[in-house]
Amino acid sequence: MIRFKMLPLLWAALACLATNGQAQTPAKPAKPAAAAAPATADDGTRSLGGGKGSGKILSRDELRACIRQQESLATRRAEVEAARDPLDKEKQALLAEQEALKVEREKVEAQRTQVIELNARYKALGDRIASWNERAKAAQDANSKVSNKDRELLDQERQDIQAQQKALDAERARIAEAQSMVLAFNARASATDQKTADWNERNAQLTERAKAVNEERAAWVSECADRRYREDDEIAVRRGQ
Repeated sequence: MIRFKMLPLLWAALACLATNGQAQTPAKPAKPAAAAAPATADDGTRSLGGGKGSGKILSRDELRACIRQQESLATRRAEVEAARDPLDKEKQALLAEQEALKVEREKVEAQRTQVIELNARYKALGDRIASWNERAKAAQDANSKVSNKDRELLDQERQDIQAQQKALDAERARIAEAQSMVLAFNARASATDQKTADWNERNAQLTERAKAVNEERAAWVSECADRRYREDDEIAVRRGQ
């Protein structure tokens, strides 16, 4: 009587799924308000903020510093705006990639489910083989006491077990071939996670830059825009005096 060997379970499980990082979408960096055009007062003074202004009139040195700061704020504001557009476009591309990965993830999860189910079927087959081996040994020990019908039933079951094992082995081979899909998914997901993390970092840096411009702009409004200055001083400053 042929004895079956216990079958090893299929432990070659699918590779772990890569973490699906999400591109953070904080509010867009606030756009610093543009400086209003200087307004002329009746007394020959002007205001960088566009109103009549109040407080002590700016000295020429103070006016020079305010104008330089105003120009610096305008340049930095333009730089923030220029950097925002490509970041927004990159974000949309990352979101599209993440959506595509969701579809692929479903396929990978289906493969993982198949592996789990196949392991369970291998275990059930192993239990069946163990039971058959015990009964076959008992029949061999009993020898002539076992009827021909019982021997035929054992032999039929042996053939059925062999067929079941062959089918499971074929399914295991098929799943093993699909392992490349899992590895490709993991590599793609990992690359997307890295790009997303990089985007989040650069977006946070841009947000901080915009915040700094806004804060400096607010201080400039308080210290410069709401103060009057003499037109003659502006002419001199513009001439580099």
